[in-house]
Amino acid sequence: MSALTRIDRRGRIVIPRDFRKALNLKEGEEVILRLRGNKILIEKAENPFQILAEVLGDLSFDRGLRRVAEEEALKSLSEER
Repeated sequence: MSALTRIDRRGRIVIPRDFRKALNLKEGEEVILRLRGNKILIEKAENPFQILAEVLGDLSFDRGLRRVAEEEALKSLSEER
């Protein structure tokens, strides 16, 4: 999928509707921009707490251990940005 879009004078671009639908992007959601050579990659930002909850499911363990896991997930996300 590809599309041509313009940059307005404030530096904004519009992500075309087909792209937003494909990624299920909603108004107000965050995206991650990555610079790769002369390309800009746009990725949907994932909530690390939601991912952790999905991965762990109903697994229950010590709250302290869960806090450490959540902090590591946030740290990993911050390093990617």
